[in-house]
Amino acid sequence: MAMAKTINEPPFIRTDALDDSRLEESRDRVFNADFPASAHTPQQEYGFIDHIPGEPAIPLAGTEDFLQRELATPILDELYNVLHIFARKLGSNIDALYVQNFKGRRIVPVENPRFHLVREEKSVFIKPMPVCLLNYDFWTQYLASDLHLPRGILHESDCYRAMALGFLRSYSHLIQHQSDLRIAKDHGLISEDVTWAGWSKFIRGFRLLNDDNVARRYHYGQIRLTRLNWAIFIFRPKSAGSRLQFYHESPWSALAFVQHAAVPLAFIFARCIAHSIFDASDAHCAP
Repeated sequence: MAMAKTINEPPFIRTDALDDSRLEESRDRVFNADFPASAHTPQQEYGFIDHIPGEPAIPLAGTEDFLQRELATPILDELYNVLHIFARKLGSNIDALYVQNFKGRRIVPVENPRFHLVREEKSVFIKPMPVCLLNYDFWTQYLASDLHLPRGILHESDCYRAMALGFLRSYSHLIQHQSDLRIAKDHGLISEDVTWAGWSKFIRGFRLLNDDNVARRYHYGQIRLTRLNWAIFIFRPKSAGSRLQFYHESPWSALAFVQHAAVPLAFIFARCIAHSIFDASDAHCAP
């Protein structure tokens, strides 16, 4: 039986949207609902755009590829059932930006969503906020359905809407205070135009979301890179490709991986040597 398509409202009202661009595809609905045909006005007067908000070079027709590139985390999704071995399964396990600074972590903006909230000893990777996720029309047109799934993804909880909800929920933890908002602006994580009052109104609905509402990746918060490297090394997820040996290789993470691997590898090596000695001894003593 086919699953019913569910249409959902955004977790914020139009007047609380932090980007007020009107999308080209919503023009006819606006005109038909609010204006007689004789009152139609050129779209420019109403600020309608035919591209993804914040991305002038990407037409709305390219939204599918854009969402795949900006939100999908296939490796972490594939590792979901074993990820609890390597990380704490708690979506709120995310330090506010001021706490990241207090703990001496360097905030590193990254565009690839698979690195969002991945951290090393002295740094944390954070994906900047896509402008389209602050836009009401974009949510109603492209993030309203629970069945709008990325290519190759069959799990309903990993639809684009759930990914966007999880991403915004993570930001509700990252930016909890005015000082966090200033840090976010300083690092290019969010637009300079966003005010504290505006952010507080926009994000409040996302703070109330539970794990049933968000993609499975966001059942987890921050994840250590060294532990993800171990997960890739041990489980070899297909989505990582045959050439990817680690989640990400950096001088610090590679060193930490070797340091953590040294003890168990030494133990295994010692056992192999011991077995070899015993086998040789048994063979020598045999009649």
